[in-house]
Amino acid sequence: MTARRKLTDAIAQREELSFVFGQAPPEKVAQLIQETQEQQIPCEKVVCSFTFVPDNKPVRHYYDPEELQQWALYDIKPNGIRSPLWLRPHPYYPGKFELVAGLRRFKAATILELKTVPGKVFDWDDRTAFQAAISENANRRDFSALEELDNTLRLLEIQLGYSTEEAVSLLYRMNNAAKGTTNQNVLVSEEAQYVQQVFDAFGKITWQSFVATRLPLLKKPPEILEKIRRGEVHYTKGILIASVKDSDRRQELLQKAIDTSLSVSEIKQQVQAIKQKESGNDSQNSSTIVHLQQRLSHTVQQAKKNRALWSNPAKTKKLEKLLEELQVLLET
Repeated sequence: MTARRKLTDAIAQREELSFVFGQAPPEKVAQLIQETQEQQIPCEKVVCSFTFVPDNKPVRHYYDPEELQQWALYDIKPNGIRSPLWLRPHPYYPGKFELVAGLRRFKAATILELKTVPGKVFDWDDRTAFQAAISENANRRDFSALEELDNTLRLLEIQLGYSTEEAVSLLYRMNNAAKGTTNQNVLVSEEAQYVQQVFDAFGKITWQSFVATRLPLLKKPPEILEKIRRGEVHYTKGILIASVKDSDRRQELLQKAIDTSLSVSEIKQQVQAIKQKESGNDSQNSSTIVHLQQRLSHTVQQAKKNRALWSNPAKTKKLEKLLEELQVLLET
C-alpha cells in the first residue's frame, strides 16, 4: 500500500481541511468565511458534474420532487437563497464553476428559472471538495443510512487508497478482531488508525455500529440500491420494497412505486399483501415436502418387507434403475 499522510497531519497543514473537519478555532473559521467573498454566479456557468466524488454522483441520493417544488415556490421565491452555494473553478471547463455543495438550492433556482445564484468559490482540490460536500450536507440534514454508508466508504477509499471491497473487508476484519474471534493485530494497524480518524471526523456513529447497521445494506437487492442511488426512489420506500423475496414481484412493485409515486403507506400495504401470498406459498410448499418425505419413507419400508419384489429379477432390475435415478437427483 502506498504511503499516505495521516488525516491529523493533513488537517494541520491545510486550512481548508481544518474548516471542513470543524477542528479550527471559531475565530479562524469566521475569518475564512469572511475572506471568501460571496458573489452572484450565473446559473449557466454552474456545472453539476461532481468530478471530485469517486463515482461522480452527488453525496445526496434523493430529493422529493413535490417537496422541492413547494420549497422553491413558497420559500425560495419570496425570500431568496439565503445561504450561498459552495463552488470551485471547474477542472475541465474554463470559465465554469463546479458545484460542491448546494444542489437542492440550485435545483430550486432552476425551477424558478433564476438567472444567478449566490455562491462562494473556493480553490479546492478533489479530496477537499468531497470532504466539504459531505460536511456541508451533513450539517443541513441527516444522511439516510445508505447515503451514510456510501459516503463513509468513499472517504475510506480515498484515505486508504482501497477499493470498496477492500475497505469493507478491512472493517469486517477489524470487527472480528474486536470480538476476539481473530488475531487482533489489525486493530493496531495503520489502516485501523485511518478508519478511526475518519469516523472521529465525520461519523455520527462508531465504526463498530457502522459495521453492524450500515454494511448489511450492501446485501440488499442491487436493483433497489441502484434506484435509490440514482434518486429515482426514496431510501425509506426502497428498503421497504427490498423486503419482498420474490424478485419478479419486487421488481414490479419497485417500478410501480417509481411510475405512480406510491406513498410509504401504500407501499407498506402492497408489501404486506405480497408477503401474505409468499407466506401462503411457503406453507403450501412445506406441506408438499413433508408429504413427499413421508411417502418416500413409507415406500422404502414397504419395499424392504415385500418378498415378491426381491424374488422377481424383472422388478429388482427396475428398482435398480430407479435407485440410480434417485442417486443422480441427490448428486445434482
